[in-house]
Amino acid sequence: MEVLTAKTMGPSKNERPMYDLVVHNAVLLTVDEKDHVIANGAIAIHDGLIVAVGYSRDILSRHDFREVIDAGGGILHPGFIDAHVHISQYTSRSVLACMDGTSVTMGDWKAALTPDDEHASAALAAVDYLRSGYTGFVDPGTIFSPDAVAPVADEFGIRIWLTDPYVADAGTELQKHFPELVSESFLALWPKNRDEAFRRLGSQLFRNKDRNSLVRAFVGLYGEGTDSQALFRAAFDLAREHGVQMQEHLGYAPLLYRQREYALGASMMQHMSEEGLLGSHVTFVHMNAVHPGDVQILKARDVGIVWCPYGQLQMLGRGGAEGRMVELHRASVKVGIASDIPRAVHFGGLGTLATVTAAATGLAASGPEILRMRTIGSAATVGAASELGSLEVGKRADFVVRRPDVSENLGLDPALEFAVIADAGTIDSVFVDGKCVLKHGEVLKADRPAVIARARRSVRGLAARLHLA
Repeated sequence: MEVLTAKTMGPSKNERPMYDLVVHNAVLLTVDEKDHVIANGAIAIHDGLIVAVGYSRDILSRHDFREVIDAGGGILHPGFIDAHVHISQYTSRSVLACMDGTSVTMGDWKAALTPDDEHASAALAAVDYLRSGYTGFVDPGTIFSPDAVAPVADEFGIRIWLTDPYVADAGTELQKHFPELVSESFLALWPKNRDEAFRRLGSQLFRNKDRNSLVRAFVGLYGEGTDSQALFRAAFDLAREHGVQMQEHLGYAPLLYRQREYALGASMMQHMSEEGLLGSHVTFVHMNAVHPGDVQILKARDVGIVWCPYGQLQMLGRGGAEGRMVELHRASVKVGIASDIPRAVHFGGLGTLATVTAAATGLAASGPEILRMRTIGSAATVGAASELGSLEVGKRADFVVRRPDVSENLGLDPALEFAVIADAGTIDSVFVDGKCVLKHGEVLKADRPAVIARARRSVRGLAARLHLA
């Protein structure tokens, strides 16, 4: 372990500055450039920012604090960020079996969502996120009523990134290739034509005016062949103009993706690079068919990639997939890990699922690699790596404190132990913007039984409206 001294910002060292909070006597997993592990470390917080990182003895001797927390030797790491989740569908994760043998599709379910249903789904997810060590999540533009979901950020103390709902000018392509996901009622809520799609672009960017808000916006397209090149270019230019990320689904179904490449006569990444449609402000979600030559293109263009392990495992069993997420990460491509729709695993198990999926592609991922992809990697895919994702001076104070007295804490590979193996029961506290939002495993700003009851009423109401058992 490299010897570090406390790094500070603010008043000169001849003074004893008063800061808001210090958490000391912790094992820090910094996830900074060198992935430092600092035994008996501390971080100091002021006005929601990290103002010092280092050894406890250094920080405690040089500063005064309004609040002091002893972590008791527990692990302290940056909060996880779910880089891609269809948040309005969180409460639908066990509904598929009810649709078997009926004419009802997930499109019918999504079309039946009311603003209250979307709020109930996001609220339930927020509780589960915080209890699993997450401090934020990214919805890719599949919220019909963003105004119904945005309040969840302040209600629970969690970060939310969102974008314009269902931006596409060729929505019928989804029906052609993924009929199980759509319905006429669902597509009726999409833009009717290209002009309407253009009008939706950027409709949520007003949320970025308040730099201290827990809700941030980016530019999003639904993707998977539902957008024209003209619409993609408009989104690309708008995101660059506003200094935000642009995201879209791409390469979920490898065989369909390869058909598009065959028609182009080149790999998709090569084509987009030649067209000037790749850049550091672009993120693609899924990319289950990354060809060997794509790795250098993605690296050179600094494109972000969101890895959805469960979806990739599905596609590995259907043919045509080339899972290269670990290879991309080791090539310094921005890779974040996401749940997509957590039908088969809880948020807390996403590290294990990613590890298993990586092994299935033939290139195992280490604990520190999974930790980076769940934290600063995910932040990077939504353009937030300069503010979040690591324990560094000047960044927002979003972090997790784990209990020291748990079986996972053997002290040999803490990144593996707590970013892959450990479950929600190991979490003592979660802080967002330097404020404690979860303590001793309970969300402070939520009545958890009430949140669960509201979600159950929402799901049962939806099922009744769709005549599902």
